Amino acid sequence: MGAISTRLARIPATVWLILTLFTIILFYVGIRTGGFNMPLERIPWSILVPSTAAICFAHSLLMLGWHRAFTLFAMAVSISFVFEYVGESTGLIFGPYFYTDVLGDKAFGRIPYLIPLAWYMMFYPSYVITNLLAEGGPISRREGFVPVVWLSILSALVMTAWDLTMDPVMSFNTCADTTKVCVDNLDEVNVGHPAWVWEKPGPHFGVPLENFRGWLIASFTVFFTYRLVERRLPLRTFAGMDARIMVVIPVGVYSAMALVDTWLGYPEIEDVHLISPFVMGIPAFFAAFHLFANRTDLPLLPGKAPPDDGWHESSWETGA
Repeated sequence: MGAISTRLARIPATVWLILTLFTIILFYVGIRTGGFNMPLERIPWSILVPSTAAICFAHSLLMLGWHRAFTLFAMAVSISFVFEYVGESTGLIFGPYFYTDVLGDKAFGRIPYLIPLAWYMMFYPSYVITNLLAEGGPISRREGFVPVVWLSILSALVMTAWDLTMDPVMSFNTCADTTKVCVDNLDEVNVGHPAWVWEKPGPHFGVPLENFRGWLIASFTVFFTYRLVERRLPLRTFAGMDARIMVVIPVGVYSAMALVDTWLGYPEIEDVHLISPFVMGIPAFFAAFHLFANRTDLPLLPGKAPPDDGWHESSWETGA
């Protein structure tokens, strides 16, 4: 019995190691193949973005309770939309750009409705990963102005890492003059239409550097605003959410986006596939490593029955 118990105790670390090696192989194959030359129109964005955002929101409801979950969702969607609308209208935040019709209908004729959801789709995983890296759990326990600023900066960096590989793929086009007339007449068979177009292409695979400054500012604003108020909101974590397999879900979402950025692309910008495993893979890896290697005091799977009301005090909040 002792030998069997010892082997069972090693299963979580073994499973984690196997998944890590499998993920590394997927990254490697994506880099070696150079990605799929798939026009963006063929990707069902209207299904992928809302469904992924819904997964993140459902997870946040169980992890944070509806007060914090709804506040983070509302802040992420509204603040990101304001930044996008002002940026697209003026070109002052991210650089001059305009959206095409690839992502569907637009609010006020400018910003696709999917864009704020796409921001939130990565805000929540970035929030969880940052907390895991800095505090050892998915829920922040830090108080005070300086820790809030520090965590917000780290969260913004984790968030902006996504755009380093996502933006070149989503905005790639073969137009020399980057005008709407040229974009509308692109050859859909080989490249298709970009989701947005930079009117003044920059040095990062055609993306201007001020775009990443805008991402850092917008992301920091959301995280800083939310982290200022989150400790004043009640935390109601659903029973079983202290299980490591439940906490790793948003980390998996972030990792999945990193894999997508490694596989999806065009031969003309194949070097962009080298970026994702490092800028996104490193924070995701160490968040998962901390969760599965250091927090062995927590169950791998949900095992306790919830109380009558389905809620309990969070072990992440108390540090238990």
